[in-house]
Amino acid sequence: MSESHDSDFPTRQPASPPRQTAAYLKKWFGEVGFTIDARRGQNFLIDLNLLDLLIRSAAIEPADVVLEVGAGSGTLTTRLALLARRVVSVEIDPRLAQLTREQLLMLGQAGDTVELVEGDALRSKHVFSADVLDAIDRAREASPAGRFLLVANLPYCVATPVISNLLALPRPFDVACVTIQRELAERITALPSSSDYSALSVWMGSQCRSEIVRILPPSAFWPRPKVDSAILRIEFQPERSNAIADLERFHTFVRDVFCHRRKLLRGVLVRMAGGRDQAKGRAVVDRVFAEMGLGPQTRAEEIAPDDFVKLEACFATAVGQLG
Repeated sequence: MSESHDSDFPTRQPASPPRQTAAYLKKWFGEVGFTIDARRGQNFLIDLNLLDLLIRSAAIEPADVVLEVGAGSGTLTTRLALLARRVVSVEIDPRLAQLTREQLLMLGQAGDTVELVEGDALRSKHVFSADVLDAIDRAREASPAGRFLLVANLPYCVATPVISNLLALPRPFDVACVTIQRELAERITALPSSSDYSALSVWMGSQCRSEIVRILPPSAFWPRPKVDSAILRIEFQPERSNAIADLERFHTFVRDVFCHRRKLLRGVLVRMAGGRDQAKGRAVVDRVFAEMGLGPQTRAEEIAPDDFVKLEACFATAVGQLG
């Protein structure tokens, strides 16, 4: 892979994007006859200082490839196009896709810089759409020296599957910087033994370093959501992800264990290992607990993400050896 230099990818300076405040959007939407579709989580980030903070937190470099899920009115899209080598922007609402397309054309940012995918980013809850994956591949091929970033004001309804499924790809994102519901941000960054600690905390925490950059009040958006949001920055750590022998198996194990997070871990694992054969299950778990140094009162919510990786590998080995 060749080394890139900032001079190879000069920052583009077309006309400045409009300042999409609440007043601007209300006027613009009124002129074009656009009405908000609440079912699709259409809450537009109108605090421009926070929009700038989102972009700064992503630390986009000139060779980078950026995925944006939820182009909305194009306020973030047009700014990303000034900073990254390639932008893949996804918008499910054809009316907003058209508005974003017009913004890009007006500002001279269409064509090689931005590929706008009109449709759902997800084929199903656990799978990205082929159109989006193909667009990401094209963008990465066009800038092989760049990182792959997710930068987006994510609709609440798709935030978890978008982040989780990107992390499961053979080539995950390097950095994600997104606005999401505060509750979700707190679950992702939760520590063991806290009330927010969950299967998602383990899945993300076993492969990434995540931090909440800023809590956003409802007034930062139009229309106002009923809850707080947050800017969350996630940095993928490949050396930790590579320590997981089988990502899909690990993901399933963590979800199954956390279905019974309040129960004692030993009983949960005995049922998982032996089914109706309790003797077999106890033999597996006794071996695992001895090797991991776990006590009989241990609960899943007490185990840190990296220790969960070791636990799953030990459990899989013990089950395999017992047949």
